[in-house]
Amino acid sequence: MIRLSPVQTHATRTVFAALLALGLAYLFELETPYSAATTVLIVAHPMHGMIVSKSLYRFGGTLLGAVMAITLMALFAQSPEMFFLGLSLWMGLCTCVSTLLRSFRSYGAVLAGYTVVLITMPGIDHPENVFTLAVSRASVVALGIVCSALVASLTAGRQAEQTLDAKLRQTLRKVAAYARRSLEGAPARELSQTRRALAAEIAALDALVEFAAIETAVGMTELEDALRSAALAMFGTLSAAASAHGALERLPAERHPEDLREAFLAILDALAADPADLSDCRARLLALEQSLEERISADDLPLTTALDRLDELAEQIRFATEGALALTGGAPLRRIKVWRHRDLSWGLINGLRACIAVWLAAALWTVTAWPSGATMVAMIVPNIGLLALRDRPSRDAIDFVIGTILASGVGLLYLCLILPSISGFPLLALVLAPPLLIGVAASMKPRTVFIGVGFYVFFITLLAPANPMSYDPTAFLNGALVTIGGAVITVAAYRLILPVSPRRHVLALVRAIQQDLQSLLRNSAISRDGWEGRMHERLIALGARMRAAGAWQDGLLRGGFASLRLGREVLRLRSLLSGDAEAWALCRPAAGALLEMNSHPLEALEACRQSADSLALLAASREAEAARPPVRAAASLTEIAVLLGRHRRFFQKVPA
Repeated sequence: MIRLSPVQTHATRTVFAALLALGLAYLFELETPYSAATTVLIVAHPMHGMIVSKSLYRFGGTLLGAVMAITLMALFAQSPEMFFLGLSLWMGLCTCVSTLLRSFRSYGAVLAGYTVVLITMPGIDHPENVFTLAVSRASVVALGIVCSALVASLTAGRQAEQTLDAKLRQTLRKVAAYARRSLEGAPARELSQTRRALAAEIAALDALVEFAAIETAVGMTELEDALRSAALAMFGTLSAAASAHGALERLPAERHPEDLREAFLAILDALAADPADLSDCRARLLALEQSLEERISADDLPLTTALDRLDELAEQIRFATEGALALTGGAPLRRIKVWRHRDLSWGLINGLRACIAVWLAAALWTVTAWPSGATMVAMIVPNIGLLALRDRPSRDAIDFVIGTILASGVGLLYLCLILPSISGFPLLALVLAPPLLIGVAASMKPRTVFIGVGFYVFFITLLAPANPMSYDPTAFLNGALVTIGGAVITVAAYRLILPVSPRRHVLALVRAIQQDLQSLLRNSAISRDGWEGRMHERLIALGARMRAAGAWQDGLLRGGFASLRLGREVLRLRSLLSGDAEAWALCRPAAGALLEMNSHPLEALEACRQSADSLALLAASREAEAARPPVRAAASLTEIAVLLGRHRRFFQKVPA
């Protein structure tokens, strides 16, 4: 029996759905039947929940774009200049909004922009037909969505939910192994590399949560809350492990709390081995937290600092374990508000670039009176919008050109030699399947994503299989030339219109992290979960931008993690000393100095050390229970001082 790989299975399922949509479009005698197949190819994804989500937003974006197409044509049918200005502004707005949104919501927004072009350009000389074109477009998209969802439902099953369960446990195992290596004193560079890889894996859980929720019949909100809480706790574990590693390094080996450390390592070993029941690990973590808190003493600040860091690490791992248990309803939910990273300045740049590019393309058509200018505009506008969602649009645009050229060559071969020699839909489906399978498979590989997408989209679009079929090589070559030209112009647009230096792009995010810290220091209403959620998103974006720049700077990512840890210590200070006026008064010099740390990090470091010493003295003068808050606050200030010393360059103000 032949066993297909996941890529082959996905490609086979997708192509079958696309050909089914094409056949039904023939049966229903829809205009541009190949657009139904293209819709299937575009919404394709290995997981059912992702297909449903993408299909919903694609259909919603298509409807919104159709309404705008009718509106613009009704207002400016006799004024091409105003029509193109309105189209440019609408595309700029949709591109800007898409940059600020996430996942398929983003895709739906940009689709609302370029659908206007797909509807209006074919009938630009006959504006009275715009309503018919809009209905036709919505019909073929709806048919493609139905076919895609039907085939996925029958063959894919609830893969997102199943994948999430396995992926969550796998990531939890890796996080536990990372925490173990931290407690064993692994080299800092090794830990940094592991932390970077784990941060990317945790970030990938977020999309799976959304699509698993779509597949789940009940408890959608609870599932999302619990699993996003688990992802956030795993991210918090990475920073807590780094703090514990540093605190133990600063403590002489003979003073390490070996009994507690060994108990912690045993729990981490159990988690790394993926136990069938996580409840026992959760209970052991709770007991360990209690033991760590009982050992905290005002008489030994370095040891207290280490115990405090271990206690925080145990708490974060427990939160992550509870999130994993929530899949089976085995733990109470920790409800958190998920914060989304939105870069308004980048959204405005993308929107303005799209607006300018669309207007220039329309102006080029108007000035040259190019007979195929409408097709050229119809090619450029979707390319500009879709590539704006990518981290490296100019490079991806080149891959798109390659895919388009390949599609043109193979399409011409089919038009001249293969299609004229066959008849009937079964044979048509049989001969169309091989190139589509290759294109979909190529789109599943990171290095050839846009080559594959460009190939299968334009292979179908240029070939335009219809009933009856038109075999006109001259028209095909003209369409291919326009399509390739539009892809090349897209490359030029991203390289010439408002190009952004990758370095400036990264530094803008560093400034945003610094501003977040300043906001936290000034605003006492920010919660711990809110802070961690915000920094989680910032660090994911920072990693993506550094990858897009083609270089990795570990110092920047370590500085970002240091910002997360520093903010957590500030929040701990507020919680520990709430209601203790005497202890809080000793923290004020450090709080004031931290507000100026962008300009004077070393002065802030010294102020934190002095406040920590003062709090330690205050704790020594109190009874055991009353001494606990100030000594733990002193441990937090000590940690802040260490972070400022190690990462002072990151905390210094970045020039605009």
